[in-house]
Amino acid sequence: MNNDKNRVKTRIAVYLVAFQDKKVLLGKRKNTGHMDGHWSLVAGHAYEGEPCTQAMIREAKEECDLFFGVSDLKLVGAMHHYSAPFEYVNFIFSVDLDNQKPKNLEPDKCEALEFYSIENLPSPMPNYVLEIIKRTASKKSWVSEFGWE
Repeated sequence: MNNDKNRVKTRIAVYLVAFQDKKVLLGKRKNTGHMDGHWSLVAGHAYEGEPCTQAMIREAKEECDLFFGVSDLKLVGAMHHYSAPFEYVNFIFSVDLDNQKPKNLEPDKCEALEFYSIENLPSPMPNYVLEIIKRTASKKSWVSEFGWE
């Protein structure tokens, strides 16, 4: 039986694991209403009608003044993530920043923007973000489910 009431209305989120000199770029969240005070990746939501790659390019530009094209992004993983009251499909991209210097363009939402060694990550950090970083560092593509206790 086809019952549209049971179909999932899932949000799409994008995460960027941005490397420079074997370190990952992290921002400390503030004034967002979600995980404030925690370290996280450059991330955001896709808008209606916006492809996930374009959402990632837009978020990186808006948050950190980073510029790259679709061909610079590497899709490394996907995570079906439950975070009450929403379900998300997270597309995880990685990129090498080479000579780009990220700037904190959203100081009202980001307290600090720093590079950290994967062996010495700051805390607190949401467990799903830690999983994203660790899986991406393994250099293998991956799919994960998180928050479905």
